[in-house]
Amino acid sequence: MEIVGESHRGHVRPRNEDRIDWDENAGVVVLADGMGGLPYGQEAARLAVEAVTRIARNHHSSDHTWLESGGDPADLVQLANRAVLSYTERDRRYEGMGTTLALLCAAPDELAIAHVGDSRIYRLREGHLERLTADHTPVQHALAAGEITEAEARRSPERNVLERALGAVTRAEPDVSRLPRQSGDLFLLCSDGLTEPLADEAIGAIVADTDRSLAQRARALVDAALDSGGPDNISVILVRT
Repeated sequence: MEIVGESHRGHVRPRNEDRIDWDENAGVVVLADGMGGLPYGQEAARLAVEAVTRIARNHHSSDHTWLESGGDPADLVQLANRAVLSYTERDRRYEGMGTTLALLCAAPDELAIAHVGDSRIYRLREGHLERLTADHTPVQHALAAGEITEAEARRSPERNVLERALGAVTRAEPDVSRLPRQSGDLFLLCSDGLTEPLADEAIGAIVADTDRSLAQRARALVDAALDSGGPDNISVILVRT
């Protein structure tokens, strides 16, 4: 796998509450977006990402990825949720902090993805960008039901209201999918700081630009979000399988 990532505070937020990390040997890639409307979102994102990467690194064999060794992505999400909740139980000043999570795990013949919240995962295959996750928001439900258009969803004042997040409940409810691994596929994990200012078509055009390296494409995605106002923290990870 080839993995690159970029994260930027954006033009408006006083700090970056996103967190990204990966372990290529374990075959695990993770992104978290701390909830800016709640206290200590930055800390929640850090705790979640560190829990995922620590567990994946420590529980895979030297010649097998974490998923290939029998790991379940849902378990990683639950353990990340437990890490956030345990922190608030020890120090009530942090009560109410939360984070989204987007996770990709790889094995030789398959991939597994999981997410909670509105951080997204996309797949580029043969030049076509496909969104693999559905935001856990009321706006996404309205969009799926045909009650609003994509343009209306992007302008909705409730677009950042989350129905699911780590740290919000004792047991997280991730959506988990397993996919056959195909050579040449390119995956994008991103926070809503990318998808709020940029439409999927604009994101797809950058991700599909084969004249740029993966690192250049990651940088171009962040720059495009910044050029469109950069209203939130922006984080992206590109994974070529």
